Amino acid sequence: MTDMIQQGGGPVATALVTLARLGVSTEYLGVVGGDDIGEKIRAGLLAEGVGCAHLQVDPQGTSQFAFIAVEKTTGHRNIFWTRGGKRPFSFTPAAREVIRRAAVLHLDGLEVEASLAAARFAREQGVPTVLDGGSFREGTAELLPFIDHLVVSEKFARQAFGEMNPAAVLEALLKNGAQAVTVTLGAAGSHTLLRGGEPFHQPAFGVEAVDTTGCGDVFHGGYIYGVLQGWPLRETVRFAAACAALKTRALGGRTAIPRLEEVRSLLEQSILRK
Repeated sequence: MTDMIQQGGGPVATALVTLARLGVSTEYLGVVGGDDIGEKIRAGLLAEGVGCAHLQVDPQGTSQFAFIAVEKTTGHRNIFWTRGGKRPFSFTPAAREVIRRAAVLHLDGLEVEASLAAARFAREQGVPTVLDGGSFREGTAELLPFIDHLVVSEKFARQAFGEMNPAAVLEALLKNGAQAVTVTLGAAGSHTLLRGGEPFHQPAFGVEAVDTTGCGDVFHGGYIYGVLQGWPLRETVRFAAACAALKTRALGGRTAIPRLEEVRSLLEQSILRK
């Protein structure tokens, strides 16, 4: 190893950090163990301005943890991950109130029962939902009908359908009830389909990647920012792609997550180059 950095991660947590850096008020709902890692997870979120008033702690539990090896020449990474051993999230009345007051609910579906309960409640309250589909897990199929914006990885698509024909995958996923579906393909960009619209491809922004860890999570944060602004879907996905590209500039899943002015600058430069 030539370098090492320790910081928080996770699909929803990193998306919320992205939103916080973009100026959005966020609140994290989840569980950590009563260990040193759990305390570092909480401290890392609080340092970024992410609300943790409803982050539950299992005193006897252990927190999830990942060791990520990043290739110096490409920025690509291999992840070694343990889920830890902690109790499931308790969907309390206080958690329901957080969702009821939210503008968007973002999920990763890792805790199946809590995710499904939260998504159902959000649908009842008219709160839009976004799912980070990193993997097609047990319970994912039951969750999909309650998702409004489905943003999934190539891995998710291959696990669900055994192929990666973007047009076919988008059409198939849209049948679950989402308003919009996006499949991300890393350096190959992303493909998106809005209900009643035509599919489109968003190329990845050209950057010299140092570390691609967390790019998908940051893409989701940027996507949610666009949803909150009420932007057209093409503009939302382009903004998300710019956020993800800028994230690759430094080692660590959160180190180079951009501020709003940095994203705007990249987008403006891209327009000028055209």
